[in-house]
Amino acid sequence: MPAASFAPHPRLYLGAPELARLRTQPTTPFLNLAAQQVVLDADRYVDMPPLTYARNVHNEHLIRAREAQTRVLALLARWAQTGEARFRDAVLAHVEMMDAWEYWSWITWRRDDPDPNAIFDLSYGENSVTLALAYDLLYDALSEDERAMMVDVARRRALGPFVHHVDTEKPPSWYGGTNNWNAVCAGGAGVLALAIHEDLPEARRALKLAEGSMPAFVEEADRSDGGWSEGVGYWAYGMMYAFRYLTSHERASGAAHPLMRKRCMRDTLRFPLDFSPAGIACGFGDSNSWRPAPFHYAAAERFDLPDVMADLDGHLDRITQRLANGGAAPNPAEWLAFHPGKAQPASASANRPRAKLYRGLDWAKLTDRAAEPSLHMTVRGGTSQVPHGHRDLLSFHCVVGDERLIENVGVGEYLDTTFSNRREELFEVGPASKNTLLVNGVGIAIGSALDRTERASVDGAEGVRMVATSAMGAMRDGPAATFCGRLVLLLPERAFLIVDHAILPRAGRLESRMFSPVDVDAFQASALLKGRSERMRVAYACSVPALLTTATTAPTTPTQAPHTMLRWCTRAQQTRMAMATLLVPGRAAANVAIASDGKRLSVRAEGKGWSRDMQLTEQLRPPRT
Repeated sequence: MPAASFAPHPRLYLGAPELARLRTQPTTPFLNLAAQQVVLDADRYVDMPPLTYARNVHNEHLIRAREAQTRVLALLARWAQTGEARFRDAVLAHVEMMDAWEYWSWITWRRDDPDPNAIFDLSYGENSVTLALAYDLLYDALSEDERAMMVDVARRRALGPFVHHVDTEKPPSWYGGTNNWNAVCAGGAGVLALAIHEDLPEARRALKLAEGSMPAFVEEADRSDGGWSEGVGYWAYGMMYAFRYLTSHERASGAAHPLMRKRCMRDTLRFPLDFSPAGIACGFGDSNSWRPAPFHYAAAERFDLPDVMADLDGHLDRITQRLANGGAAPNPAEWLAFHPGKAQPASASANRPRAKLYRGLDWAKLTDRAAEPSLHMTVRGGTSQVPHGHRDLLSFHCVVGDERLIENVGVGEYLDTTFSNRREELFEVGPASKNTLLVNGVGIAIGSALDRTERASVDGAEGVRMVATSAMGAMRDGPAATFCGRLVLLLPERAFLIVDHAILPRAGRLESRMFSPVDVDAFQASALLKGRSERMRVAYACSVPALLTTATTAPTTPTQAPHTMLRWCTRAQQTRMAMATLLVPGRAAANVAIASDGKRLSVRAEGKGWSRDMQLTEQLRPPRT
């Protein structure tokens, strides 16, 4: 696109409309906290106090980049609100500080290679956006020398290295990739290229290269019904930079970006909400964390999705309650810029399906919000061959009300083993730490995928059926299982029923493993999970003699709280084993029974005031009538 056709500054995702919002009086409790936080932060940052990012941790230079970006956003917000030169000057001082960093990348720091052209990684992408916002928002307030200084920093430290690495026959693996690196690196460089397009030749080439990389990122969401295989944490990270770039491109060009016309970019905004009930991340893989982000709200407003905005406002209310006794509001400057100032009514929150399977990703969510406490379960199908993936197929998370009562044991921190050829040795990566099945002491094989993940409906109960026969891999004399499957159902009686069935070529042992972060009272074939205010009764059954044992985990990170492990195991080795697990909210007694006649499984589930009988084939399907 010719430079002459670009909009004047400010032209990026944070532009004139957002500056106007920054200058309005906040009207919600969260925005009031955010406004107070911006004032306090900016007043502190004008004096350039030392950065406080964690040292001697994984990717500490990336953490430093985020701290610098947070500071610059706060200072830009206060400059927009007050026009005081001290905030503008402090932004420039932070740009000079960034330029003075010998290493922008933790990776090249470890290699002792300070050449700015040695790499273009996540830190470069994030720093590029920081430079872009400073240049774009301050453009009319900069002297010629100040503009020249910022253009020079952009050329030497950001866009020069970007073009150097990407404009080759063998660009880095993230270029045109389907993970968060693509969006952060290409998107970050693209935002800076849009900001500085007229003033730097490299910017024009960088913009074309960024455009060439981004479609693959969006296509990954398109293949997954709007889901994201890296999980909710990396969804938030990658999508933030994707939307920053795409909305900046739209504003600069004055036209809708072709990628923003894809339905998946609307649908993907609901994915983290489905997998973060009550704001509790219930995804899978390395970074199972999520909180509402300003870009998410801005994207929902861009696509006119009041249900998404209402859900995000509900999560902001929860954050406000947690901050009542002190603490900093997250992303305060951008929240003030992107939130319209008036919360969406709770009634705008859509009554989404009770059961949804993200096809292509094969993650499912089962939800009952009809009564209190609400019930939520997320289920992991699909493949383990994804970036940041764990061997957690067949596993699940369970939330009652606003408490997580059952969860996979997750990664507490990134270590040098996390992304090495010894990754699979980490307890938190393998199936032994997941709410899944173990056959003869081992679970999902390395590099495996389920044979089938599909929606299931049995006598009015909805859920997901998964077949893991090949995913169990091989043992001494061949395949571990002739059949191995799991059926997860949300019953109309507001309970979850899990039915597992394994047929082995030779006698072996089956175990259904489950982890809880709350107090657990375990009994002979049942348990009571006791959260702060919520309770859940767990009842077990097996078609052969079985026993319930408990253990305490030993996390790799010793400061991480341990979990109680519930192990429902066959007492002896068998060739055909069917198990049932019933999860009922509350403390009232619940029971489940399961039997097999060699052709069909009979299941009976009972809770307070209700009972349900169910017939299934050995492949965990309803029998044909």
